[in-house]
Amino acid sequence: MAQSSITSKHTLHSIFIEANVKLIFSNDLILFKGATKKFQDQLDQMNVQYPDSYVTGSLCFSIDAWKKVTHISVPSDLKSVNTLSFLPNANQRDFFIHISSDRFDVAFQLTQDTIKNFGNTIRIEQEVHGFRRIESRDLSGFIDGTGNPQTDVDRENTTLIPQGQPHENGSYVFAQRWIHHLENWEQQSVQYQQDTIGKVKKDSGFIPPANRPANSHVSRVGIVENGTRLKILRQSLPYGLASGEKGLFFVAFTNKFHNIEVMLKSMFGKTDGKQDLILRFTVPSSGSIYYAPSKEELYNL
Repeated sequence: MAQSSITSKHTLHSIFIEANVKLIFSNDLILFKGATKKFQDQLDQMNVQYPDSYVTGSLCFSIDAWKKVTHISVPSDLKSVNTLSFLPNANQRDFFIHISSDRFDVAFQLTQDTIKNFGNTIRIEQEVHGFRRIESRDLSGFIDGTGNPQTDVDRENTTLIPQGQPHENGSYVFAQRWIHHLENWEQQSVQYQQDTIGKVKKDSGFIPPANRPANSHVSRVGIVENGTRLKILRQSLPYGLASGEKGLFFVAFTNKFHNIEVMLKSMFGKTDGKQDLILRFTVPSSGSIYYAPSKEELYNL
C-alpha cells in the first residue's frame, strides 16, 4: 500500500519539512526507524480521531539517506539533484516529511509530534506551510494543477511503481520552493500573463499550441514522448507572508523520475535553448529528489 499523501486529493493545508539525517550515536538508527513506525501509527490514529481532517502524510528519502537507513535496494530512478547541474539553487536534502490535511491544527500536531519523535536524528533545514487558495489558484492568479490526473486509478497509475516491480507502490518525489516576484508579475497585462502560462486566467482553459508561445509554461512541461504525454501528479501549494516573501512550494510525484527530469530540462532550456517564460517572475530557492517508499517498505527499513 502506498503512503497516503501521494495520491490524495488537494487538501486545504500542507506542511513541508526538509531535513538532513544525523546518525551519530550507536542507537540513532534504531531511534530513526522507530520514529518512522510511530509516524504511520499516529497518522492512522488521527484519521480515526478526526475523520473530518482527511490528514495524509508521507516520509521520503534521498538516495544517500536511503543507503544510510536501510539495506533495501536503491530504486532504479533515485538520484541526487546534484546530478542536475542546470538547476539553480538546488541543494539535495536527506529527508522530506509531507503532511496534508483539511485541518491545519491536525496537520500541525502530527508534524510537531513527528519532529519530536525523530529528535536529534534529523536536523530541520526548511519548513514551509502551504495553504489552498480560493479556486485552487496560485498567487499568480492562475489555477494550479489543472493537468493533474483526476480519477483514483489515473492518480495511482501516474504516481505509483506498478505491482510486481521492485519497490511496488513506491513513488519518486521532487520538492522545490519557488519565490514569486509578484510586484513585477502584477504589472503585466492579463494577455501577457496568459501567454506566459499558456492558459486562460479566468477558467484555466489551455490555449491551443498554435496560439501560445513555444516557451510558455504549458508548452515547456506539456511534453509528448513517442506519442505518450509524460504525466506527474502535482501536490503543490502557495505559501508566504502577506507582508513578505511568498511563492509556491512545488511537490510532484511520479512512478518514473524521467518524467520530471525531462520537464525540468525543458523549462531551463536544456532541450532546445528556450527557457520557460515563468522564470522571469519566479525563481527556485531549493530543490531535492526523494523516494517515498510503500508502507510495507517503510515498516521494514
